[in-house]
Amino acid sequence: MLFAIGTRVRFRYTGESGVITAQLDDGMLQVRLDSDHSLEIPAFEEDLQRDAGAEPSSPGAKFVAGKVEKKPEPPPRREIAVQYLILKPKGVQLVFEPMPGRDGTVSRYKAWLLNDTTTEFLFDIGLYVRDEEVLWCEDKLSASTALELGDLLYDDLNENPEVEVNIRRITTAGPESALYRFLKIRPKQFFNNLHTAPFLNTMAHQFVLFDQFEPKSATIAAEDLKEYTKQKVRRGAHHKPTSNSSAYDAFNVHEFAHFDPEIDLHIDKLLNGHAKLDKSEILRIQLQHFQRFLDQAIRLGVPRIFVIHGVGEGKLKDAIADRLRHNGHVHKFKNEYHAKYGYGATEVVFS
Repeated sequence: MLFAIGTRVRFRYTGESGVITAQLDDGMLQVRLDSDHSLEIPAFEEDLQRDAGAEPSSPGAKFVAGKVEKKPEPPPRREIAVQYLILKPKGVQLVFEPMPGRDGTVSRYKAWLLNDTTTEFLFDIGLYVRDEEVLWCEDKLSASTALELGDLLYDDLNENPEVEVNIRRITTAGPESALYRFLKIRPKQFFNNLHTAPFLNTMAHQFVLFDQFEPKSATIAAEDLKEYTKQKVRRGAHHKPTSNSSAYDAFNVHEFAHFDPEIDLHIDKLLNGHAKLDKSEILRIQLQHFQRFLDQAIRLGVPRIFVIHGVGEGKLKDAIADRLRHNGHVHKFKNEYHAKYGYGATEVVFS
């Protein structure tokens, strides 16, 4: 395709301008119109041209060989905020808005994170298809707001997409402990959850992620996540430490004092109903718990931790070692015989 996401374009025959937000099938592109930012329409590539008004050129300019064109930045996420209150709020919801094409058929869905409560949250969310990241977002979710996340293709529903999300309620004392939710989207469940979405005022497929926000009573899938919901919002592979220091955060004195420097990643310790999961799903859930535990330890400035992974086939141990090897906060780690854990745990020492 000639046009990347974020490229400003103009329709050849109508003169309307906009920005490309998605690449569709059959050589088509999705364009958000400048005249109405809430409207996105599909267009054939040959019906578009670059918006010369947005990219002025100088007639006398010389061509410099080897210069790489800067990739356009994706358009900013839309945020729909309303002033009215929902009398019976459902909570924080994941909403998929159908986006019909020119022929009326739906080839993709616009994903929104919707908050119909009067509370603000910090969040991060990831959507995965076949273990590949489709979208990832980390931001603040204001009260009575719907925030655009990105697109999910219709065909990807056949692959049972998975969602992982952390939220932290913002209070006058600062952000609270994080709550975690893992959601596996199945096509039948997806199509049965079709309702009018608040704020969007259109029929959409909805999933309630959180309807309670007290750390000890939140409805979550994991059996004993309460030790891990005290930590910072998951940063995962998107987080790059700015230095090798791990300064102690005085704001979390209570959390530091009650931090358990040991985590058991055996799946029966983390999740109910694990017998229905395949090995790849189990491994990814274990790594998510490990990452959040590691992030918390780094944030609090603890000197060392123990990660219990067992012996087994060694895939979990190797995946943990790979992440530790690329983390700038880790001084050293070792998987040696230990009187308490045998060879089934890795000791991590921070710099």
